[in-house]
Amino acid sequence: MRASMDRRGFMKGAALGAAGLVATGALAACTSPAAQTTTDAAEGNLADTSSAGVNAADQPWAFEIAPEPIADDQITATEEADVVVVGGGMAGMVTAASCAENGLKVILISASSAPVSRGGSNNGVYSKVMESMGIERMDPTWFYRMQYAANGGNFRPELWYKFYNHSEEAINWIIDIAANAGIKTTIESGPAYKEGDPMYTPTAAHAFYVDDEELHGAIGNGEGYIAAEMGRYIAEDLGVDVRWDVKAEQLVRGGAANGTSGRVDAVIATDGNAYTKYVGTKAVVMATGDFSHDRDMMEKYCPQAVELCDFTTEVNYDQGIWMGGLMPGDGHKMELWIGGAWQKEPNNIMLGRPNLPGDQPYTSHTGLMVDNTGRRFMNEDVLGGFACATIMHLPEKTAYCIWGQNRAEAGGPWGAINYAHGEYFTTEEVIERWDNDTDGFNIVKADTREEVIAQLGLPAETIDTIERYNGMCAAGADTDFYKTADKLIPVGEGDGPFYGAAFTPGFLTSLGGLRTDVHLRVLDKDDQPIEGLYNAGCMIGNFYSATYTFAMEGMNYGACCITLPYVLGQELASGELDA
Repeated sequence: MRASMDRRGFMKGAALGAAGLVATGALAACTSPAAQTTTDAAEGNLADTSSAGVNAADQPWAFEIAPEPIADDQITATEEADVVVVGGGMAGMVTAASCAENGLKVILISASSAPVSRGGSNNGVYSKVMESMGIERMDPTWFYRMQYAANGGNFRPELWYKFYNHSEEAINWIIDIAANAGIKTTIESGPAYKEGDPMYTPTAAHAFYVDDEELHGAIGNGEGYIAAEMGRYIAEDLGVDVRWDVKAEQLVRGGAANGTSGRVDAVIATDGNAYTKYVGTKAVVMATGDFSHDRDMMEKYCPQAVELCDFTTEVNYDQGIWMGGLMPGDGHKMELWIGGAWQKEPNNIMLGRPNLPGDQPYTSHTGLMVDNTGRRFMNEDVLGGFACATIMHLPEKTAYCIWGQNRAEAGGPWGAINYAHGEYFTTEEVIERWDNDTDGFNIVKADTREEVIAQLGLPAETIDTIERYNGMCAAGADTDFYKTADKLIPVGEGDGPFYGAAFTPGFLTSLGGLRTDVHLRVLDKDDQPIEGLYNAGCMIGNFYSATYTFAMEGMNYGACCITLPYVLGQELASGELDA
């Protein structure tokens, strides 16, 4: 199947992609505990380090220190259910729905004023939609072994296989919920790499849409449709007691707010006027999102991304997809205060992909990229997440792409992020996209390569890199970084025009946090489950490490926000997790 795209749809999808590549706002300076002063401690960043003989480097961060417990006389009401879910994003709502469908009484509280969604790609290894489109089920045998290597073994593989084994049931379940509300599901644009390639991306990202939507370029951004329906479904059809604009403050363990032993059986929250204790006799499930809007947490757990974050804006619990940091780690802090232990592996970061207009889905720009000295620095033919991680090591965290108009024909067929599987751009559409810079990538265009180099602010010697690259393209062999011959497209043949663009990775979110076992139970420092406490969504620890690869497009939604919370509801209802 090959479908040409109209110009309006072409530009819309491109603009959505471009928005995901630029970090926003002023960058706040961050300091580590060892560098903090006693004055800083007084301002709340650290425990006081003024005591003689105390090493500042050994002091906890302020976010690790529990505040004064909320006293019983401050609590004006107590509500009770089998399960209390904290968080109104997809993970929290899926947990609530699964629990309620299986006969449990559920209360859901959320600091947001309505259901929250970000992005829209939902990975499912197989589904009725994939079957109808003739897309095969993903074979986990070799693919998951590649992911094991990509994560350096620093994750909990049983969580991945649990996702695989339950994914089809869970994704079909949510497809049916969507269909009952008139929301349709399709599959996003397919892989740019062949099966068996270490960069292979299985075609398995489910996207929601509605009939009256301008679909071209919008696929993969329709999570808001299903989020709104899930909010309605749990409240109206399932009878979940949903409380919006209610912010959780402290967990109750062993009968005490911020207690450090015994069972977690409640959470104390406020609507801004009074405190209410929400008791979960079976479970309290935390699904409060990431921690990327807390400067100190990012400095400790994701220092590599601190410079891409904007900590100057107010926290917005209704925030959709946005670059620069989202949630302040409320749930993570509450879990730390009652004795939860942080995951052992490095926290995963999700970086914006340097997808040049006309690049393939989920990849980097696969043509020539150079650093600020005009030197080529990598094999460009990698997944976008990996490319961003590499670019972060450059002096200015910026890569420069240089290409000729000939690339439009030589590099096709052109799929794209935010388009349905089987749709492609024509050569003419790709060129038009470059010529008009319709995606907002600040593309420069000139009749000569030297002019492009000058417009990008690169040294004149960059032309030597281009000539060397073109020579290897002509020979069909990359003797510098060994890119495959099919990706060796020279930077122009004959006359121009020629093009260039600069890319700095954008930061989407942090992933993980407290240690989490295969049943989503939160663990303590001895790796023992804390009875009654569970994680869902971005809070699930031990699922990733290092960099989000995009090899499983929509993996965070499909696995951590749909499949695993869906199974958690079944397990809680069955009683198999009861102590």
